[in-house]
Amino acid sequence: MQLPLSKGDALFFNPALFHAAGANRTLDVQRMVNLLQVSSAYGRAMETVNRIRMCEAVFPVLLECKASGRISAADLDTVIASMAEGHAFPTNLDRDPPTGGLAPASQQALLRRALDEAWPQAALRDALQHQAWKRMS
Repeated sequence: MQLPLSKGDALFFNPALFHAAGANRTLDVQRMVNLLQVSSAYGRAMETVNRIRMCEAVFPVLLECKASGRISAADLDTVIASMAEGHAFPTNLDRDPPTGGLAPASQQALLRRALDEAWPQAALRDALQHQAWKRMS
């Protein structure tokens, strides 16, 4: 299938489909395309950030701000959502079975629990590392 495209047009397709370049019939424009490959149904790019390190670095500050009342519940939710992994998948369900729900706990849920229960820094670090191990294939 071929479609005429104009500058600014976007085309979404399943990368599992076979696709080829086709013929460029536009005489006054050289073919130029930006391909954004989305690696999951969640619309996430393939680049990664070290969310474990981010959680470890910010945890003591969040814990202190929460204990002293210097952060609202809404702001705390925003910080957690912006740095901790919110998706429980992908994971290895043999190591990380769901408990009390349809999915295992996300990194956000783990961080929230650590803040609510005022865990020591070492306990959070160990729990994050264990969670990362459970998610390995």
